[in-house]
Amino acid sequence: MSNHQITRRDFIKTAALALPVVAAGCAGAQTSSAGTARHRKAASEFARVRNGRFELRERPYFYVGTNLWYGCYVADPALPGGRQRLVRELDRLQSIGVNNIRLLAGSETSPLVGAIPRGITRAPRDWDEDLLKGLDFCLAEMARRDMRGILFLSNYWQWSGSFAQYVRWITGENIPDPDLPAMAKGNWAAFMRFSARFYTTPAAVALYRDYVTHLIHRRNTANGRLYRDDPAIMTWELANEPRPGTDDANDASVRVFVEWVDETARFIHEQDPNHLVCTGSEGIWGCLKKPEVFIRAHETPAIDYVTVHMWLKNWGWLKDPHLGPEYTAAAAKARDHVEQHTAIATDTLHKPLVLEEFGLPRDHENYDPASPTLAREDYYRRMFDQVADSCQAGRALQGANFWTWGGEGRAGTGKSDSAAALTGDPFCEPQGLNSVFDTDKGSLAVVAQANEKLARFAK
Repeated sequence: MSNHQITRRDFIKTAALALPVVAAGCAGAQTSSAGTARHRKAASEFARVRNGRFELRERPYFYVGTNLWYGCYVADPALPGGRQRLVRELDRLQSIGVNNIRLLAGSETSPLVGAIPRGITRAPRDWDEDLLKGLDFCLAEMARRDMRGILFLSNYWQWSGSFAQYVRWITGENIPDPDLPAMAKGNWAAFMRFSARFYTTPAAVALYRDYVTHLIHRRNTANGRLYRDDPAIMTWELANEPRPGTDDANDASVRVFVEWVDETARFIHEQDPNHLVCTGSEGIWGCLKKPEVFIRAHETPAIDYVTVHMWLKNWGWLKDPHLGPEYTAAAAKARDHVEQHTAIATDTLHKPLVLEEFGLPRDHENYDPASPTLAREDYYRRMFDQVADSCQAGRALQGANFWTWGGEGRAGTGKSDSAAALTGDPFCEPQGLNSVFDTDKGSLAVVAQANEKLARFAK
């Protein structure tokens, strides 16, 4: 059972006792004023939450960042041209003020049609070292640019393997495949129920925890840092969009989910007192569409801040993305949805909020990088303004990560495992669906302007 009375300070104190002494010769130095100052300076390099606000180097940390899930894949040392491309992408992002990137840090090899063919976890406790070296390289290059990463450790959905694959490894059962053409729409519900069995399969949870432990204590092969000691990591995120199950899940399922969130976040904090922990939840939409479930899942002090995702088209709020009355109504609805989460995070949970996934296809859902993005640019501007308004007012919404960075990737330029073919859209979706390409000058300008505004507020 969860004990919600424990404080964040208790976590750090407990974790410090649980970890070995890192540098045996430093005890005397730490008692000196010089040693204390060095310790304080080192600690300030990690993103923190204090009084409901993100801080970095003892100053407010507000940001407009992006999602670049494929970082470890494009930086695979065996992928020709991949690392060179990643360096160029990070330089482009830095040029528009992006200093926060949400990355895939856990994937599972799965037989599902819509899953990426190669997972970091190939089989129980069998990890792909080349993909981990890719993650090493990505984090090291981000550190060189003073960027921070949000690392999600698995996925509720099929496209990167998912919780369902952990269940399959334990039970040997076939996963209901939501992407098979022969399957009815209802197979999504079957998949979701199967994925949610993860929480009630202790051996599956143990496999997940083994990987999390492996990653936390990994030494980066590119710069020698232990992950748990690396300020380039801002957050360990439990998973991409974890849910209690389908929207008709009962209270017992909710209780199990809430306990899993609490216990897993505590497990991470005990091993790593330096980094933040969040769930990666869609928000109310991923909590049975019930605000009270969202609050229950995030009230534990083991979760440092909360997240919301916003998908106009996926949720059926907008059919055809282009400027017009339908779009205007949908964008207003999106603002209200994010405001609902901002109010909860500010007044009830007293934690920062990040809009860490939102996107929109190109006008009329055209995947050609030369096609216009007028609706997307307006949508981004609205969402970024909402973040800025919240920061200026001292409210919870303090960051956003747009989905997704495609950069110089282009569909049809190679095999799915080529550097050029990684667009930012998972391979189960049309390539170019929500990607922002390096040629999308209007979108890039909107991002740059938003970061300039937030930088002024942080000062």
